Amino acid sequence: MDRRGSVSTVLHSATIVGVSAANLTGAVIGIDAGGSSTRARAVDRGVVVHEGIGGPGNPIMADRQTLLDSYGAALAGCPPAARVVACVSGAGAAAERDQLLALLAELIPGARIDVRPDYVAAVAAAPEGTDVTIIAGTGSLICSRIPDGSFAVSGGRSWILGDHGSAARLGRSLLEWYCNDPDAAQGEFARSVASAVGDSDWRQIVKLIRAAANPGALLARAAPILTEAAQTGHPWAIERLDAELALLAAATMHHIHRHVRPRGISPAGAPPAGPVRVALVGGVWTSGLATSSFTAALSQLGPPGVLAAPSGLSPLDGAVRLAETLDS
Repeated sequence: MDRRGSVSTVLHSATIVGVSAANLTGAVIGIDAGGSSTRARAVDRGVVVHEGIGGPGNPIMADRQTLLDSYGAALAGCPPAARVVACVSGAGAAAERDQLLALLAELIPGARIDVRPDYVAAVAAAPEGTDVTIIAGTGSLICSRIPDGSFAVSGGRSWILGDHGSAARLGRSLLEWYCNDPDAAQGEFARSVASAVGDSDWRQIVKLIRAAANPGALLARAAPILTEAAQTGHPWAIERLDAELALLAAATMHHIHRHVRPRGISPAGAPPAGPVRVALVGGVWTSGLATSSFTAALSQLGPPGVLAAPSGLSPLDGAVRLAETLDS
């Protein structure tokens, strides 16, 4: 089911005794946070002065202490900053944004802080002329900017009900195959599975996933096993990879027809529209085979023509861009 809505800007500033905005440097901080990790980068007049990483940063999937630990680790050693933009998976609703605003005000006192959904950073990082941005990390999401400046968003809904083509879904598919016939998947696969999720016995794997505070992040750790097996030429892995990315391709084409190139809306006499340009963002697209599988599935779905390629910049780059232009 598609979701369409404008992203409101939520701003927050805080001052703690001994720290005021007058003491801050010219640095700005961009934060990209999702179900598996939280990344922060501080830039001062074009120079990177801090890079940090922490654990899960999605406020829907993690409790407050986990969030505090994750953002604290990503910001440890970071210099003071005047402006901060955090683009976060799971921060689409006001309650989650307010939670993160309060938490970040504790960690970065005195700064002007803006919390936005993760897809806003991905769109900001996409090449000029991009029509649709597809995020495929722990989860997946399809997004495009519409004329009124808001965003049309499709997909998501977590690995249980959606997130097709995401690392969580790819890892789920790999573990499903492994647990169905663990005797046939011994040797290198058993060792890889144990390294990724903590055990090679299928019974223990089931228990670990059930008990995990963040099952999606745990499943996502098994995704590279599937893409590497497909790259090696294992038919079962290719079939499973293609199946997941075909579902993401179908959702993408549905989004295009609904929000970018609605069917039947073409002014009489207008020249044919060019291809729809799609930017691919997130860890899944580091697999060349995943990218080619997705683009092949898109091409089979018919018009309009689609040009899809990995974005040259990351969502963290986009968050920094947003921080640099905050209030400008």
